[in-house]
Amino acid sequence: MPFQDIKSLSREELRQFLSDNGHKPYRADQIRVWLFNQMKQTYEGLNIPAELCQLLETNFRIKSLNEETKMESQDGTVKWLYKTADDLPVETVMIPTETRASVCVSTQSGCAMNCAFCRTARMGLNRSLESGEILEQIINVHKYFLENMQERKVTNVVFMGMGEPLMNLDAVHRACVCLHDQKAFSMGKGRLTISTSGVAPKIAELLERGTPCQLAVSLVAADNETRESLMPINKMWNLTELLNAVDGYLAQSGEWVTLEYILIKDKTCTEAAAENLIRIVRPRRCKVNAIVLNNNENPELQAPSEQEVNEFLEIVRAKSVQINIRSSRGCDIFAACGQLADVLNKRITE
Repeated sequence: MPFQDIKSLSREELRQFLSDNGHKPYRADQIRVWLFNQMKQTYEGLNIPAELCQLLETNFRIKSLNEETKMESQDGTVKWLYKTADDLPVETVMIPTETRASVCVSTQSGCAMNCAFCRTARMGLNRSLESGEILEQIINVHKYFLENMQERKVTNVVFMGMGEPLMNLDAVHRACVCLHDQKAFSMGKGRLTISTSGVAPKIAELLERGTPCQLAVSLVAADNETRESLMPINKMWNLTELLNAVDGYLAQSGEWVTLEYILIKDKTCTEAAAENLIRIVRPRRCKVNAIVLNNNENPELQAPSEQEVNEFLEIVRAKSVQINIRSSRGCDIFAACGQLADVLNKRITE
């Protein structure tokens, strides 16, 4: 790509760039208001000297994502397919409720984790996104609300779209800092959630960096054999290593950690699976968000029946484990968990 996205620069980096090029550093705040408060995607109209505007145009992109398709679900969920400046696919999902508008952002184009239940895995990894490309996904949802005269704003951001956030931690950290910045998006850390498939060493780095976020871990299965069959990352960092990293995070942060669990027939939705999950969760300050497996085109993986789900929940809740069932949103437009994949957009829209 010829230019860096200007939104990827921190306030300090932008001030340094301006100073190095003979301009007043205070202009950085003016430019950031333009980018993050007014959410402009062109330099035209920015009230700065013409030579500075030319300098910015020469060195930085201000818009990185071009909308290819927009799909709206019957339940109100909206999914966008974008192409980056180097023509790579990125998907973003907005999930509305009466009181919230959550945006599920992608941190990479494609994904290298190769989870068996995830459509994105079929794409492989193209590249990691810049923090500016991550932030632009949120800006675009804000603009969607304005253009449709909806009195809404983005209330929550979940880093759960395409890609593994902790394999792009520098950009994800930068995005979270900007979202939390009172002079930018001003979002509380409790409204920012990073979800990892289990990159254990990077969990501690979140605390070392002081990344303003909540942590969610895709547990998916509660024993090594099953988890390894579903998530190849378990071969690199097994449940013992992952849970040790979670314990370290819990001890240092004082926060709760969300464990994400997928209910799969005859694999993770059995009595034995329930007992394994109880053993993991009961000693820890964790809550479980469970979701029934979404359509994934893998014939070996099927959703359990409603009765099987209820029996599983009864076993777990009998041991006072906090477990919630999340309803899938946007399934009819392939916007639900594990369904993001550019190839499907092409298929649907043909």
